[in-house]
Amino acid sequence: MARAYDLVMGKKKSLTNVEPQDESAEQTETDEAALAEARLSLRLSEIDILKLKSGNQQEIPIDIEIEETNVIETTQASLAIETAAPELPMATATQTPSERQDDQPIAEATEEPGEDDRIRMIYVAAKQYMGHVRNQVRKGESFQLEPALIYINNVLHSSHDMTSQIYQLTVDYEQEDDYYLSSPINTLVYGLKVAQRMGYSESKLIEFGLAALLHDIGMFRIPDNILNKAGRPSDSEMDLIKSHPEFAVEIMAPFAARYPKMIRAVYEHQERANGQGYPRGLKGDEICDYAQIIGICDSYEAMTHHRPHKKPLLQSDSIKELIGSRANLFEPRITKMFLDEISMYPIGSYVRLNNRNIGRVVATNKTNPMKPVVNLIFDEKGIKLDPPRMVDLRSHPVLNIEDSVSVEDLPAS
Repeated sequence: MARAYDLVMGKKKSLTNVEPQDESAEQTETDEAALAEARLSLRLSEIDILKLKSGNQQEIPIDIEIEETNVIETTQASLAIETAAPELPMATATQTPSERQDDQPIAEATEEPGEDDRIRMIYVAAKQYMGHVRNQVRKGESFQLEPALIYINNVLHSSHDMTSQIYQLTVDYEQEDDYYLSSPINTLVYGLKVAQRMGYSESKLIEFGLAALLHDIGMFRIPDNILNKAGRPSDSEMDLIKSHPEFAVEIMAPFAARYPKMIRAVYEHQERANGQGYPRGLKGDEICDYAQIIGICDSYEAMTHHRPHKKPLLQSDSIKELIGSRANLFEPRITKMFLDEISMYPIGSYVRLNNRNIGRVVATNKTNPMKPVVNLIFDEKGIKLDPPRMVDLRSHPVLNIEDSVSVEDLPAS
């Protein structure tokens, strides 16, 4: 712990068992290939992502050969490039494992053609990148940050709010999902919204994004049989899990000089404002802002997803818990920023109105988050409406959301 802390606080330039990044020609070629693959996979050759990094203004060419890769198998078309960056077919990109044809929102309430597809591509490609990072960590080998910078840049500059899509994406991929690959991406998207709300500059947003995406990288050193254990971990297993911030610092040590705040954030993201976090039991403002934002977003993410040892909470219940029993875990200003940006009723979630009708949220209202647009699917008796009826709750003062409904609790008819 002391060695990791010394690196975080700048008392050490590197850990003794970590070699600095190799700047040889061979490593440079690997860097360029990784960046080119990420660019091509997202059709982003027009973006010089390296200009976002200090001290490196060189344009990286994209017309180089890329070996075929197969990092993660999904039901989607692989975003790893085999030849020349084909367009992802619309039918393939939008088809999902849990697609429900009977209650899809009408066209007027969906994103403009192409943007949903692009968001899905970013999401799946980022998952593939995290799968690659996990493989490299487990082999004790290095990995590149440039693809991560591309994904962060695209989330930041997306023409639509990706936070509204995260719920549906995680539902769509739930059956094939790997929590430790998808959760960091969701935390990244949520965290960037909060960081933007706090007025961070572009360079700070980039470094924060790296910390948010890679905050749990230390978990990749912990055996799967412990991470996926159905019962409660033993004391020794919990001690190992609680070591993941130190593992993360060791893994990220080669990047410490370039991104010192990122290193500190991954080290402190499990600290809590009341001093009951780890690894050092820091309190309040002793915890850096990056870590506090990641901490609340990561907690929300964990509460709303299936884990081997617990069932997920509905989004609305998770938010109520964050402002209730967990309120002392996070600084009030951080909690307020989070609540200002994260919808209590995200797109794709199901709600029951005070007239007992059940519907699916298809659009959120930024100015009145308690009044989203709802596609009503079931009437007050649980009978399916044919056709479904779209309602913007802002236009119906007497209609309000009574509570959230899980997919398992939807009427059978």
